[in-house]
Amino acid sequence: MEDAAADSAGYRSARRGPAPILHGAPGLREELDMATQLVSEWLSTGAAPETVAVLVRDARVRDVVSRGLRDRGVRMREVDSGELGTGLPVVMTMHRAKGTEFLNVLLFGVSASALPSRAVLTGLSDAERDDALLRERSLLYVAATRARDQLACTWSGPQSPLVPSLS
Repeated sequence: MEDAAADSAGYRSARRGPAPILHGAPGLREELDMATQLVSEWLSTGAAPETVAVLVRDARVRDVVSRGLRDRGVRMREVDSGELGTGLPVVMTMHRAKGTEFLNVLLFGVSASALPSRAVLTGLSDAERDDALLRERSLLYVAATRARDQLACTWSGPQSPLVPSLS
């Protein structure tokens, strides 16, 4: 087997969870309202607070989300580096979430203007652009796979082309 090529044809996962929740909003206020509703619902069904995470593209959005949820009555722990801690849901960047797992994950702000990041794609050759798009897609995949039981995605304005539609 060591010399044989890996083949995943016919592989089926032993776990099958619910379909992701996809929710577009007309603006940031409504997207924050939806995030508040989702996080509150997950917590009210008995999920330990530290098993709930909101993942965002960058630190600026992390701060906006944390402040927006706090203003709506949901306290979050902003995680930049170090330990995740216990007792509160967390909000962190998708990059920081690598290597973690949560029962419930909300990918916040997965709009066309955020993913793929325009800053990452600016001034690139076609080959470099293809590579950068692959990295953006991979980042989103890693973020989405942090959810063990439930994944939700929200966005304001047009949905990111990297988030497949379930309709």
